[in-house]
Amino acid sequence: MQTATNPTAASRKLATRQRLLDAAVSSLIELGVARTTTLEVQRRSGASRGALLHHFPTHAALLSATIEELVRRNDEAVCQAEQAMGDISNPLERAIRVLSAMSLKPAFLAELELWAASRTDGDLQSAIRGAERAARAERERVVENLLAAVQKEPNYEVVKALSIGFLRGMALSSVLVSNPDHQEKLVAQWVWAVQVLLDAPPFDDSN
Repeated sequence: MQTATNPTAASRKLATRQRLLDAAVSSLIELGVARTTTLEVQRRSGASRGALLHHFPTHAALLSATIEELVRRNDEAVCQAEQAMGDISNPLERAIRVLSAMSLKPAFLAELELWAASRTDGDLQSAIRGAERAARAERERVVENLLAAVQKEPNYEVVKALSIGFLRGMALSSVLVSNPDHQEKLVAQWVWAVQVLLDAPPFDDSN
């Protein structure tokens, strides 16, 4: 008789958890946070109610667990964009355009939607904050790899922080107004602004 400690049972348990996560992520992307209920995730995954509650005792725990998968998909979007934009010779422009392309993908928007939903949900906010801390190192690694060509510049940290803020703002704006020409203009302006920042005297944050 197989027990819960044998490899087969353990692998089945992990497979069920992954199936639940995949169902939650697909629901987030297709339906949004409000309609990604535990019942919807259970329906999509084909898992039992007991299995869902075993892996994710609360709705907040389920949603926060999707962060890691969303970050993984964002990493995939970065790799795809890098391949598509390999002919851009300026490494700074290439990095910003790669990050911009990633920020308009469904997985990135779903992650931002989770942040927005947590504004009025204390349990979700607490769960997401913990998940985001765990994902931060991977996100930082991706951004720093892309901006490796300018890491030694005095204003690199300023550029990195402002670029992340710019990308999040552009992503949220795209939800209401999908205008590729306007987005292209914004990206071109940000490439220019970043170069200006890099050429400027070091930022003094002591004031």
